[in-house]
This record gives sequence, C-alpha cells and structure tokens, in this order.
Amino acid sequence: MSAEHELPLTRRQAGLTMQLVPAGLFLMGNPPAPVEVEAFYIDRVPVTHAAYRVFVQATGHRPPDFWERHGYPDERADHPVVTVSFEDAQAYAAWRGVRLPTEAEWEKAARGTDGRPYPWGNEFIAENLNTSEGKTEGTHPVTAHPGGLSPYGVLDLAGNVWEWTTTLYREGEEWRVVKGGAWDFKGKDDARTFHRAYFRPTVRSGAIGFRCALSPVA
Repeated sequence: MSAEHELPLTRRQAGLTMQLVPAGLFLMGNPPAPVEVEAFYIDRVPVTHAAYRVFVQATGHRPPDFWERHGYPDERADHPVVTVSFEDAQAYAAWRGVRLPTEAEWEKAARGTDGRPYPWGNEFIAENLNTSEGKTEGTHPVTAHPGGLSPYGVLDLAGNVWEWTTTLYREGEEWRVVKGGAWDFKGKDDARTFHRAYFRPTVRSGAIGFRCALSPVA
C-alpha cells in the first residue's frame, strides 16, 4: 500500500490526506529510548478551519470560539483550526471515522527513527516553522513551511499550533499531552520533537489545534 493513503471523500477523510508511518522501533523522549509503535496513518497536515467547518455544518457541533458569530475569515480557511478542546477534537475524529494520535505516534511521525530533535533534522531553522522567533502574529497556512517536512512526509509538526494527543501527562490526572509548539512559543525549545507540554482537556486556546490518526484495517 502506498505511503500516501488516499481515503474516499467521505466523513473519514473530509478532504484530507493521510500518510503511513510503518511499524517498528523509534527513539522517543529526551534522553531518547527505543519505543515500539504499530503502523498507523496520520493526517499530512493539521485539521484546518475549512475541514472542521464540514463537521460543524453536518453535525451542529459547537463552533470554535475563534469563529465568533460569523465564522472564520476566508483567508484563514487553510490555517489550522484553533480554540477547540480535546473533547471537540475527539468528536470531530469520531465523526470522521478516525481518532486522535497517541503521544508516541505523534512523536514518531515527527521524528522518524534516528532521534532527530526537529522533523527536518538536528538544527533549528526558523524558516521551517511558525514560532515566536519569526515574530509572527498568528497561525500560518498548514502548507506554508515545506522545509519542515518530516521523514514520513508529514507537514507542520513543529510550530504553528500545539496538537492534542490522547496521552495523559501523568496517570491519575486529566491533563493531556500536546506536542509541537505553537506560533507564540519558542521553536528552539517547545517545537522539538521530544518536547511535551500539557493542557486540561476543556481548554480552548488560539494556540492549540489537532490532527487525526488511523490504524490500518487488518
């Protein structure tokens, strides 16, 4: 099967393409340690305002706070959707017939198998992502930084928005791990592939978005 998984234009895809991340060991965390991950597909880019609108219109789900009364500006259609809680992201994924990634899946998609600290390699390159080093004032289109491509052909895994994962930051607590950094955070630190931050699942922030994953059909 091709590494680029062209799903039918149904609720499962909602206009997005997924990339295959093969099964196997990769180096996770800091210091890095080998972790085994089963094969999975992951969205090539974060869920955009345009993709999320399809879900809102189809289901009547609560729109993001960012949209206020009149929806998002047209020029933001291809930006990552923000001000969505963990529960909002889960609802979207369930409607689409997919799920949110685990922290390990997200990190492998960003990092590959060689333990690199950034999706493109070992050195921080400001042009490859949207973070505070670029003196940005908000999100960028999800394909605006092609130099940030990961080893598995996935974009925007560093900077732009934090992304929800299903992993608990600490067992017994409600906080969920978010990955990737965001437009108003330092890329040199927060956008590293191994960095982990956390938010309560009810938080709706202009710096948090998400992408979806899918386990292959046996």
